[in-house]
Amino acid sequence: MKKKFLLIALIGFASVWAYGQDSSDFSAKFDKWSIDGGIGLTKPWQNFTPGYYAATPDFLVGEIGVRYMMSEYFGLKLDFGYNKFQEADESMAFETNSYRFGLQGVLNLGRMMNFETWTKTLGLLGHGGVGVGYLNYDRTNIDNDWVGNVLTGLTAQIRLSDGLALNLDGSAVANIRQNEGFDGGIGNTKDLGMVFNGTIGLSIYLGKNKTHADWYLRDDEKYKVLDSKIAGLDKRVTDLEDGKANKSDLDNTKGDVDAIAKDVDALKNVEPTSYDEFVKQLVNDGYINVYFDFNSTKVQGASANSVNFMKAYLAKNTGASVEVQGYADELGSDDYNQKLSQKRADAVVKLLTEAGIDGSRLSAVGKGEDTSVDKSSAQARQLARRVTFMVK
Repeated sequence: MKKKFLLIALIGFASVWAYGQDSSDFSAKFDKWSIDGGIGLTKPWQNFTPGYYAATPDFLVGEIGVRYMMSEYFGLKLDFGYNKFQEADESMAFETNSYRFGLQGVLNLGRMMNFETWTKTLGLLGHGGVGVGYLNYDRTNIDNDWVGNVLTGLTAQIRLSDGLALNLDGSAVANIRQNEGFDGGIGNTKDLGMVFNGTIGLSIYLGKNKTHADWYLRDDEKYKVLDSKIAGLDKRVTDLEDGKANKSDLDNTKGDVDAIAKDVDALKNVEPTSYDEFVKQLVNDGYINVYFDFNSTKVQGASANSVNFMKAYLAKNTGASVEVQGYADELGSDDYNQKLSQKRADAVVKLLTEAGIDGSRLSAVGKGEDTSVDKSSAQARQLARRVTFMVK
């Protein structure tokens, strides 16, 4: 019996710690910087002088940029692009060099669309932004036709290693207020030039963490944390020595650990909306406890984590209410212990309301003595002096 209560206390601590990783205190660890570059084919379109046109596709386009991901979903990129346009076989001769500098926003569409549910090696980025550039026309010796530009595109990714990814990018660039055609002549007077680029290149990830934001899976990291805690608890149960425990007690305790492990495994196969239900089940099954010293209504310092856990849960689940249930050990009279258990429940409610939880969502109930523990055992009586929670 003593082992079982000790296990409950340990699982309570592990649950608090693991759930904290789900809260705003969770610190995701991934690399944020990368250098992205590529080379490929280009096609200028729409703005040409009659008799001039470029090959389909033309060569070449080169791009390089520095990207910073603020999260695994969004980032910014500073980039430079170069295009060289030349005549097709039937066109009159021309050669134009185009240079572009821009700032783009980047969306990790692969994470947003949950690619991780079917692949860990393929990704998809969306990007778009604005910039400035100029065109240099060799045919007419017109230098520096400055233009503004707007760019958008998609990048398919293939993960080669933790530090490297292969990129296949398709982009469209609109040159605004392009005074000349792409050939350097009068063009078609539309002052808007369109360029389509297709490149193959690499992302080189920078940093000391194992994973870059492009591939970071926040939920997988949380599962690893919880799994490691389960493994640690399993080992503790195996190593615990208690002369009063019998084989039945040990089998029951082992079963509790196995049941929690199965719950964790099952959680990996459900949608994120079920996480809170899983946590609610842990709470209602008695794995989250607040402990008190003998004849005291002051929360033990080590139990502050359990109070913080409930505060985080209630702050996240604003529609939930909780019955705070107080208990006392069997020493002393029934009437005294009933009052003591009520005071303990009241004390925890007071802490939660002072932490910002609306008191209307909390109710305090004194349950009196906990008679399920060994009255003669000081360790068991310590586990009886507690407050538990029932989420409604």
